Amino acid sequence: MIPGRQFAALQIQGDRPYQEDDFGCVNDREPQDPTPDNLLLVLADGMGGHAGGAHASQVAVKSFIDTFRLDPGEAIGQLETSLEASNHRIKQDTVADPKLQGMGCTLVGALFMDEGLIWVSVGDSPFYRWRDGEIRQLNADHSMAPLIAMSVSRGEMTPEEAARHPQRNALRSALIGEPIPQRDVRETPVRLQEGDKFVLASDGLQTLSETEMAEIMCQDRSALTLTRDLVTAVEAKQRRGQDNTTVMVVAPYTGSDLEPVVEWQR
Repeated sequence: MIPGRQFAALQIQGDRPYQEDDFGCVNDREPQDPTPDNLLLVLADGMGGHAGGAHASQVAVKSFIDTFRLDPGEAIGQLETSLEASNHRIKQDTVADPKLQGMGCTLVGALFMDEGLIWVSVGDSPFYRWRDGEIRQLNADHSMAPLIAMSVSRGEMTPEEAARHPQRNALRSALIGEPIPQRDVRETPVRLQEGDKFVLASDGLQTLSETEMAEIMCQDRSALTLTRDLVTAVEAKQRRGQDNTTVMVVAPYTGSDLEPVVEWQR
C-alpha cells in the first residue's frame, strides 16, 4: 500500500460500568518489507449485558480475524466468510451457555488494499471518511435512526419528536447467531486519495456531531493524535450515561519519509 501509512486505536469506558466494545487489526507486512500491504480493521460493539455484550464483541472480533487469516480467497469473500464465522461463533456460545442468551453485537470489518477500500458492516457502528474538509459516513446505519429521519423529512414527525423517539437507537440488524437481516457489503473498492483520513468507531463517538468530528480531522496531525483528540472531545462533553467509545483512525497518506505507525491503547 502506501509508505508512511498510519493507524491508531483508543478506547474509553465512558459513563458505563463495563466495556462492551472490542477491536482488532491484521497488518500483512513482513518485517523486511518497507512497503505496507493490506490492512484490516475490525470493530464490534456488544449488547446483552455485562457478560453477554463483552463476550459477544470479543469472540466476534477474534473469529473474524482468525477466519480472515486462514481464508485464501478473494478479499470480499474473505470479509463475508469472516462475518458469517463471527455470527456462527455467537450462536455456538449462546447454545453452550444459557447465561449468554440474548447477547449480540454490531460489527464492521474494513480492508485497505492497493486497489482501494472495501468493507462489510452490520449494525450501527459508523465508518467515516474525511476528505477535502468534509466527513461522510460510508457504511449503512442499521438502527431505526434513518427511518425516523425519513419520517421527519416527510413531515410525519417533528425533529423534537424524533430526538425523543424511544426506538431511535434500536437495531434493525446485528450479529445474534441467527440469519443476518441486513448487511452492508462494499464489493467494488473505493479509491483512496491523498489527504483521505478514515474513522471507524462504536456509536459512542456520535456524542460528537459530524461537524465537530470534521473540525478535528482537518488538523494535520498523526493518526494517534487525531484518535486522542476525538476521544478527548467525547469526554469533554461530560454526557450523562456516555456510552463506551472506541475510535480507530487510518491516515493512508502521511508522506513517504515516515514509517508506518501502529498504536493500540485500551
